Amino acid sequence: MNKYLNSAEIDKIKRKNLWVLFFINLLHGMGAGMFNVVYQPFILDLTGSVLIMGILVTIGGIVQFLPMPLIGRLSDRFGRKKMMLSSIPFYFLGLISLIFSSSTAIIFLILGIVLYFLGVVINNLSSLIFISENSNKSKGLMYGLILFSFFGGTIFGSTFVLLGGAFDSRVFFLIFLGIIIGEGTINLVFISEKFRFDKNPRSISLKSIDTELSVWKKIMKNPKSKALLIFLTLDLFIYNIGLSIYSGGLKDFYFITREELALITIVFSTSNMLFQIPGGHLADKIGKKKSLIFSQYFGLSFFAINILAYFVWAGGFTAFLLPALIISHIPFAMSVCTFIPSEQMALTDLDETRKAESYGIVGMIRGIGFIPTGYIGGFLVVNVHYVAPLIISFFGIFFEIWYLFKYFHD
Repeated sequence: MNKYLNSAEIDKIKRKNLWVLFFINLLHGMGAGMFNVVYQPFILDLTGSVLIMGILVTIGGIVQFLPMPLIGRLSDRFGRKKMMLSSIPFYFLGLISLIFSSSTAIIFLILGIVLYFLGVVINNLSSLIFISENSNKSKGLMYGLILFSFFGGTIFGSTFVLLGGAFDSRVFFLIFLGIIIGEGTINLVFISEKFRFDKNPRSISLKSIDTELSVWKKIMKNPKSKALLIFLTLDLFIYNIGLSIYSGGLKDFYFITREELALITIVFSTSNMLFQIPGGHLADKIGKKKSLIFSQYFGLSFFAINILAYFVWAGGFTAFLLPALIISHIPFAMSVCTFIPSEQMALTDLDETRKAESYGIVGMIRGIGFIPTGYIGGFLVVNVHYVAPLIISFFGIFFEIWYLFKYFHD
């Protein structure tokens, strides 16, 4: 019986789980690397509109946060492994729908986006909590290691897009399908949750749960939780005004090719891979607040270089554009690497007994900030200028930095 497992046996299971998850993320990164390069340009090609592309990207974002509290509750009840496995059918059907979509069958495009990103949120929420539960100490470093493997995989995926210039985008979706099936098989065979026996929420009586304050009230009554929630909502809103249309905008405004996008993504993924472990260690060392502040300064650099690149390009120095876009993704990666470990450390420690549900509630609320971003970004590109969303994101980050200094605490 797994209730007789001693601490040494539990530690061994946890180490094995983390190594398996490391390999799964490496595989998933390969598929995600291909998907992320072709996703926005694929939508733009089918719809012919940056504004519609922005709206559809927003739909994908909404799907990733709206069901999070329910998914979190199911994850707490049935376990992380079962939830990660349950994401496979959504990924599968979503990618199949995208493969069958066309300019005359936009319904398949919308269905594919919804199903695919449902798979993303089901898998990501449970796997992130799973990392926390299998990490005894140095959680930031463990998140860094797992993300190191993911971004290592995206390098291979993006490189394949770069080399497969003659392939239709649907070919990459099809390859991702095979990767998803492989991930599910590895998870089914090698992931173990034996150590969760004594902590399984199903062993808690319904009466004891009902007498507790709801997770919602706990989050809203705790000043630190509220400060975290407000900051994460602001961050998602400010960054995604510029990022929600970024890849499609490069293609539409500068005529950046899919292969050039792949090259940019390779540099971004390589930088992420190199900085993830130092970023996780830094978060453990200096604390979440300082790490998040560093992240915002790196984010400023990303948007500043992109804005500068436009003015230099408009001045006739067109050869400067692609190198500048590539270079901008190095500080962008550093922003990600200093942000994610701190974010995940904070979100996975909101409630010890119902980790995934509390994570999901914050995820859903912060997602409200995402809702208008695709439309705002697309509207600004169409009616003002391509660089307008980037400028708004740039100045918005200064407000984030002020908020972190004034209200955020470790």
